[in-house]
Amino acid sequence: MLLVDDDEIFIMMSKFMIKESNFHPNPLSFMDGEEAYEYLKDSYNPNENYVIFLDINMPRMNGWEFLESINEFASPSNTLIFMVSSSTDYGDISRAGENIYIKKFLSKPYLTETLIELKNSPELKAIF
Repeated sequence: MLLVDDDEIFIMMSKFMIKESNFHPNPLSFMDGEEAYEYLKDSYNPNENYVIFLDINMPRMNGWEFLESINEFASPSNTLIFMVSSSTDYGDISRAGENIYIKKFLSKPYLTETLIELKNSPELKAIF
């Protein structure tokens, strides 16, 4: 599991909630899309599943650029992305809904209950 967000406080809170909800025991975090992209590119295995919580607005490589870049090697069948943003812009929400990797748009801050619901969803039950 990857957390990709430039907000250190959000990362800290998310890690706590992810562990508290038993969503994942040890999520990896990255402060921008470029770091996450490099990690994923180097470690990607088509036989493994990836769950990524991805922010939109970040330095160096934003969430949209990250999504474009992973098209080189990743598959939407094993790479499940949850776009996480404080943006309430309809354009961002609509764009997220059209992307084959994005399973859901989550507004910041999300709750532990949200993570429990996601973990119990049919798409993620197969992974966990």
